[in-house]
Amino acid sequence: MQTSEVRQVMCPKCGKISNVPVPEAEVDLKTSPYRRAFGDYTKIECLDGHIFWVYYC
Repeated sequence: MQTSEVRQVMCPKCGKISNVPVPEAEVDLKTSPYRRAFGDYTKIECLDGHIFWVYYC
């Protein structure tokens, strides 16, 4: 996956901001505290150590 920009998302557990690389400028981001069985995603760890997933829609 080649990234063209970085966006910010909030951790669903604590609300802290994390930077996420995105593959396209027009993609929508959806955060989830759980990993889904399908879809393109990035695994993120916030500054408090919470792990969550960001899906590209």
